[in-house]
Formats: sequence, structure tokens, C-alpha cells
Amino acid sequence: MVLEGIQYRVLVEPAEIERFVLATCEEEWDPEDFEEFGQDLYDQRWVLERVPVEKIQVLQHQLESDEFIADVTPRIERQRVLHGSGEAVPPLILRGDDYLIFDGYARWHLLKELGIKECLAYVGRRRRTT
Repeated sequence: MVLEGIQYRVLVEPAEIERFVLATCEEEWDPEDFEEFGQDLYDQRWVLERVPVEKIQVLQHQLESDEFIADVTPRIERQRVLHGSGEAVPPLILRGDDYLIFDGYARWHLLKELGIKECLAYVGRRRRTT
């Protein structure tokens, strides 16, 4: 699927999306991430949505961390290469309450760099309790 010139590799089945989101975060997150955001990760119903890039939130302390910047800089360059070659990338993973990035800082950076206004994301929506 293509949106604003970005080729996305998307899943549409809810169970596939949930497996992808959980596997990605479980691979990428540190233990303190699970302490802070684990409930938000596991208590969501994950859906594919179009999201305005301007509404996406980031953890400011991460952007101010030299360690994080050193880790994400080569990933940003990799996203530039993927975009330049037309390869598909996965949607961002966002918490639904506030569109906080759970995964995809490098992709988000490239979207902003390219002036993209809207992107695809797997967004967590609270499961309804009855």
C-alpha cells in the first residue's frame, strides 16, 4: 500500500497485526519500557489507521539521549535507503490514547524529513470491557 509516496508493508487481519506489534516491541524494548508501557501494549486492540504525522508524540528524553541518538541515527539512514529504493516498510506502532511512538522513531524521522503529512500506523485502541 502506498500513501504519500511511502510504500508500506501492511497486515490487515487483527490477529496478524497483534502478533506483529507484540513481537516487534518484545524484540526492541528494554525491560524499563515494559515496566512503563507494558500494560498499554498488551491491553490494546491493534488496528491499521491513517494518522496525521503532526499528531505523533515522542518521548522527549529519548531524543535528548546520546545513547538513543547513536542507536537511531544508522536506522534513519537505513530508512532513507529503503525509501530511495522503493522498498516497503512496516507502519509505525502508536499508542492510541496520544499517538506515542511504541516503534518507528527512524521511520517517523524520515516522514518528517520528507514533509509527509499522513502515515499508516498500527494504533492501539483500548479493548472494551463489559
